[in-house]
Amino acid sequence: MAFATAEHWEESTASEADHRDWLCSYSTLRKIVLDLLNHWPPPLPNILLVGTGISTFAEDLYDSGFKYITVLDFAASAAEVHRQRAARPARTGLRVVQRSVDEAEWPELDGTPDGGREFGIVLDKGVMDCLLTARDGIDRAGAAVANVFSRMTTPGVWISVSHSPPGQRRDMYCITAASAAGLSPVYWHEFKVKRVRLPALEYAATSTLPGPEQVEDMPEAGFKLLATPDGTDPQPPGVAGRTAAAGVGGTAAHGAAQGRAQQGEADELDFQEDVAYIYMMTK
Repeated sequence: MAFATAEHWEESTASEADHRDWLCSYSTLRKIVLDLLNHWPPPLPNILLVGTGISTFAEDLYDSGFKYITVLDFAASAAEVHRQRAARPARTGLRVVQRSVDEAEWPELDGTPDGGREFGIVLDKGVMDCLLTARDGIDRAGAAVANVFSRMTTPGVWISVSHSPPGQRRDMYCITAASAAGLSPVYWHEFKVKRVRLPALEYAATSTLPGPEQVEDMPEAGFKLLATPDGTDPQPPGVAGRTAAAGVGGTAAHGAAQGRAQQGEADELDFQEDVAYIYMMTK
């Protein structure tokens, strides 16, 4: 339960002089984010970074030329570190908000002319895993999913990193999480998964340097919503309108059947200490 509290992260920040990466490194995520940004049609999207702690990822992105970034973190010490970095040198487009992603109201952001639905790219690393350690973790995670979804542009992409494999997380990011919390359903047009093989624990225990990480696509673990014949909105995940991305090439029926079979294999994956998963959800 400690991971879901601001107090835990306040103590962690106080005991560490420098940021320590967990799950995959921000250097791995930076490549994915930059690839999205470099192919994004103008204007460039606003970026929301959730729970980054004292990582310099936000400032690095800003200094790379992406000037509209918001950091959302519920730990006061982490928020203060980012405010100081935003002030010296001046990074005027970098906003810092001390708030938990599962809180219903974000007054610092929701007062904008577009009602807060302004983020084209959202990124978090381990935030959902942390929320789920609380006693009311399902409700908090569901609220977080609905909050992020409702504040994204269309199109928009949420990149979320978790230690848990697709079978334990897909429904959480999709309709189940929001419904469990009594909130509006969440429909993603596309759901992609990447697997990150982390350095062996023996390496991490003997070296302070970042170890090698291997990233591989898992098309069998994702899905893509198919448009209905009359061109109306696609059906939500979990019904006939969903097909795994790997099965799109054939007929709709064959593709859906093949996709479900391959998705089932991915769902049987067990938790592994040296493996993380990057979930990329497109609104």
